Amino acid sequence: DVTADKRFGYLYKNEYGNIFLENRYTDFGNYYPYWTLRNLWCLSKYVPAQNLQIEFLNKWRNENIYKNDTFAPKSYDFEYLFAITMMAQPLAWMEAHNLPAEAFSLGKVIEKYRTIQQDIHKGDILPIGEKPDGRSWTGFQSLQDNQGYFLVFRELNDQANSMMKTWLKPGAKIRLKYLLGNGTDFEVTVNERGEVPFSLKTANHYGLYKYTIIK
Repeated sequence: DVTADKRFGYLYKNEYGNIFLENRYTDFGNYYPYWTLRNLWCLSKYVPAQNLQIEFLNKWRNENIYKNDTFAPKSYDFEYLFAITMMAQPLAWMEAHNLPAEAFSLGKVIEKYRTIQQDIHKGDILPIGEKPDGRSWTGFQSLQDNQGYFLVFRELNDQANSMMKTWLKPGAKIRLKYLLGNGTDFEVTVNERGEVPFSLKTANHYGLYKYTIIK
């Protein structure tokens, strides 16, 4: 627990478990999905993301507290909130019995995620794209030897396409297989700036891909 007082922090006693990063509650209006995404994105360059417990909350609770806030939890799909946690240790920070019936469709996504979670966490997880601010193109890359994963988020913006700076070498040819969220399979050559093109037709959506370096 690194939320307050004198704690071991990010670098000590990691052998005893994952790191509980933050307390967020819709009751107090201090849970914003892009804040959670931003915190993970910023930390992942320095702390293994797979060591961090990252929360997703019941977005249907306390809607009145956020009123007409553009970035209120209710503005996002429940699946998107879960996707924010995929590169870390997902933490369902809620009482599940209070969820509406529609929330439980997420179970199929979680089941598929669990089949690849361990492989995702085998890689070095680093931030890609822009720093999350609620309106960016952002995400993460899990790097292994000749393969890995991309988790890409299109936040609230008008750009259906984005060239995202990655950790791949310029000139590498990669094959991307769509796994979860929104997307399609494709092949591409990394440009001279290390960028890869991604497309998401709708704002506040995500795509999870597995990539393989083929040349």
